[in-house]
Amino acid sequence: MKLTATLVSGLLATTASAAFDKWAPWGKRDYSCINVYQGVPENATLAPNWDVEIGFNRNSGRCGTLYDNFPSGNYSLWLHNNPVLDMGFVKSDYQLKLQDGIPNTAGRITFSLPDDLPDVDDDTVWYLRLDTYLPTAPQMPSLFNAMGPFRLVR
Repeated sequence: MKLTATLVSGLLATTASAAFDKWAPWGKRDYSCINVYQGVPENATLAPNWDVEIGFNRNSGRCGTLYDNFPSGNYSLWLHNNPVLDMGFVKSDYQLKLQDGIPNTAGRITFSLPDDLPDVDDDTVWYLRLDTYLPTAPQMPSLFNAMGPFRLVR
């Protein structure tokens, strides 16, 4: 009986870590409310120094009107390798801030991945996270959109 319980627990843990839900909150007061209408599609292939353009707004339809009246702060763009949910927060094997201070009125950014990214265990599990926060809303929630997974070729 103990062996069965151990096997079932191990399988559940493996399944949970393998199935990353990019729309789930990555931390406390974190909501997937940003709409990316042009960006990196799932299972795409990117390479360092390729220009990639992201078009975005806050009209995702995934969030209620609760936060619509609050202006956002500046946006940031992050690169994550192999993110997993752990104790209510997302942890990654590697993460890097690609851009910061993107004006909340921008609506479009262009970026390229650096060519000095470290070797990782799996180059097929990369995500981009575009995020901002609402500085005047109660508890200053963060809003995000996660793009990926995508493959990185070097």
